[in-house]
Amino acid sequence: MNKWLIVLAGCVLAAPHAHADWYIRGTHNGWAADPMTDIGSNTVIADDVTFAQAGGFKVDRFGDWSENYGVGGQNGGDIPVGAGTWDIEFYTDTKDWAIKSPDTHGGGGGTNYHLRGTNNGWAEGTLFTQVAGTSDYEICANFPSGDANGGPRFKVDPNGGWGSDAFPAQDYDVATGYAHIVVDSTNNTIKSVSDGLGANCSTGGGDKVYHLRGTNNGWAEGDTLTRFTGTNDYEICANFPSGDGGGGPRFKIDPDGGWGSDAFPAQDYGVAIGYARIVVDGNSDSIKSVEDGLGTDCQASTGTDFRSRTMYFVFVDRFANGDTANDDGNNAAGTSSVGGAGDLGEWKKYWGGDIQGLIDNLDYLQNLGISAIWVTPLNDNVDATGDVGAYHGYWGRDFYEVDEHVGSWALVDQLDAEMEARGMKLVLDIALNHTSQDDKFEFGAVYQEGVFLADQSNSTWFHQNGAISDCGDNDPNTTCNEEWDDPWAFRNKTLFNLADFNHGVNSNSVADDYLINAAKKWLQHGVDAFRIDAIKHIEPNYINRFSAAMRAEDPDVYIFGEWYGAGASDSLSMQFLNEGRGSELLDFNLRDNIEDVVANNKTMVELDQHIASRPGAMNNREDWQPIFLDNHDATRTSVYLQTNGLVNSDRPGKGFSKAFADARQNLGMALVMTLPGIPTVYYGTEQNSTWFTANGDGQVGHDPYNREQMPSFSQTTEAFQWISALAALRADSPAIAKGSYTQKWVNSDVLVFERNEGTDTVVVAVNRGGATTINVSALGLADGSYTSLIGSDVVSVTGGQATLNLSQNEVIVLR
Repeated sequence: MNKWLIVLAGCVLAAPHAHADWYIRGTHNGWAADPMTDIGSNTVIADDVTFAQAGGFKVDRFGDWSENYGVGGQNGGDIPVGAGTWDIEFYTDTKDWAIKSPDTHGGGGGTNYHLRGTNNGWAEGTLFTQVAGTSDYEICANFPSGDANGGPRFKVDPNGGWGSDAFPAQDYDVATGYAHIVVDSTNNTIKSVSDGLGANCSTGGGDKVYHLRGTNNGWAEGDTLTRFTGTNDYEICANFPSGDGGGGPRFKIDPDGGWGSDAFPAQDYGVAIGYARIVVDGNSDSIKSVEDGLGTDCQASTGTDFRSRTMYFVFVDRFANGDTANDDGNNAAGTSSVGGAGDLGEWKKYWGGDIQGLIDNLDYLQNLGISAIWVTPLNDNVDATGDVGAYHGYWGRDFYEVDEHVGSWALVDQLDAEMEARGMKLVLDIALNHTSQDDKFEFGAVYQEGVFLADQSNSTWFHQNGAISDCGDNDPNTTCNEEWDDPWAFRNKTLFNLADFNHGVNSNSVADDYLINAAKKWLQHGVDAFRIDAIKHIEPNYINRFSAAMRAEDPDVYIFGEWYGAGASDSLSMQFLNEGRGSELLDFNLRDNIEDVVANNKTMVELDQHIASRPGAMNNREDWQPIFLDNHDATRTSVYLQTNGLVNSDRPGKGFSKAFADARQNLGMALVMTLPGIPTVYYGTEQNSTWFTANGDGQVGHDPYNREQMPSFSQTTEAFQWISALAALRADSPAIAKGSYTQKWVNSDVLVFERNEGTDTVVVAVNRGGATTINVSALGLADGSYTSLIGSDVVSVTGGQATLNLSQNEVIVLR
């Protein structure tokens, strides 16, 4: 996770400095001048440059066009480049260039062979694939015709740039149609060419020609799938660097071209940004499987695919105090000496939790099955708050420094190392929307490494439009609640009087650059993912720019945001999600439906209907969305189920007994752990944590009383054991991590569903009602005897049928 910090004998070696004299300009950045980095040997580089579609670029000596280089040398034509993410090197002595896959520059990672020919207008960007276990590279290409200078033909260009290393010396002629070309990388020669082949380089007849059309290629035909030998399946590996004006990254399959009515599926198939392996069943003309989130050229994931992970959301100040020396910070009055034993005022202060306390309990979290930890913001927060504390971390003042209450950069680095040793990923909560209150304390002041930059009065940095729903006047008795649903208002007015960053619409503002560079610093100290606070209230185009900047630093970074109320039933949030902004969204709708089911407010039939609506609403990306039951902005489910008082949103509690409420909460968490999505456990849920005090609004267990001290580190509760078992299942099961959802049996109290991916099948049954016996058929499990992964039920499956004996609040999980 630690991306570049290397400490040797007390010295810190930083990343190479930007070379001020060379810039890249192109269609990817609107021909702006972005500095390139000097990596020595007369070489400068632009790392991880993303072209959403095929385009061009030039290299500019001083950033003012006075001396620039392209095809043909100085003042030459645009250098063509294909869609994708590239490392672009420029050689300042020869004025040549190379276009490479990311992370292959500087002598590491091998060669990128570009096929240039009449098939692609002689452009670079069509890459060969290495033959596993060999030094050979191969490609299948269609040569439909020649050009004005001759018949179908090609050359091979190592690393791009049309340097003197292109081979062979004379263009290589091929027959019209498909050709399979193999290159020997040990001597940069053509090893073999088989031309005159059938579609997709097949040697036999009867093959279909499936064209991949999507945001990766501007929806053009020509990118064809290859048939698996001995099967009727067809596959392709494609890079989806972005979406388009119609939505996020997605595709359809077009049999034989022509955009006829036979294109499938009916709705565009959504994928993650990056590489995806797509398999089509040629017998049924249907999508057989899609693996996205893969490494370059569809190599196996580096382990950052969060769908197989279980995330733990920890309120750092309330989790564990590992170092009492930092409790008081810069304002002792803002730290409580009594914690939860105090009144409401004490709950609004720091209690002492810190990074060291988190480090001390990593073994506990590992035993729980946690493989990603989402921490509240660790950056420096406001100090001048009187007897109030910014314990939650959302009143940032210096996004480039660690808050003194939680630790130091050295502790962040130690946390990174300790987590990496356990295979865990660090998720940082970051508030890109705001700093602190605009009407008190430090008046929204923002700093960079201790240097004051601005406060809320600075209109360059902060919006000056008043608060959401304040009607533009100073009368607190008048409200305009419709502004919460008005995009201009909720993006350009302050959220609860928090100084609102002035984000650029079409280009970065000074605040935008400040936040992006701060986030890069956190990446360099080991952060693997970001949770964007209040993403609903941020200019959407800035989210595109922020996510692109983060992925330029770390292509595998996972990003998700908090859009309160987001989910399949909320059209505005789904519009944002499907525009391909580079960020997923916490699924509040699913959370609400699960809680309503365990509270007897809705039936299992209604829950199943909502689950079934998610793929269509989310463009088949439902498995990338974080899903949860408890969080810091709602009364804990266990409190809601037990209290008779009002909870958040002025809902009356259910008045269940503790034992019954705990059982229902555990059932809800079993659903979170097994449904499509990335499960998130709120700290203390594994202990069925509760606090029954009413806040100033009369809401029991609501803010701040849903942020209680971590009650226990016991590993014997049923909740702990269930989450641990299901986290282990998710880590091991492709079906749970990214498989399909199929309802197998449902009534008002019972839901049985199956998750399937390839040969992996998991069956889950949940029952909130009285004891019952049901017979379920058409299961994908092989015949045999299965012991539930939670509980002790043993179930026999014969011919796809099973009898399930379910007691009340029981969950059965079979694999």
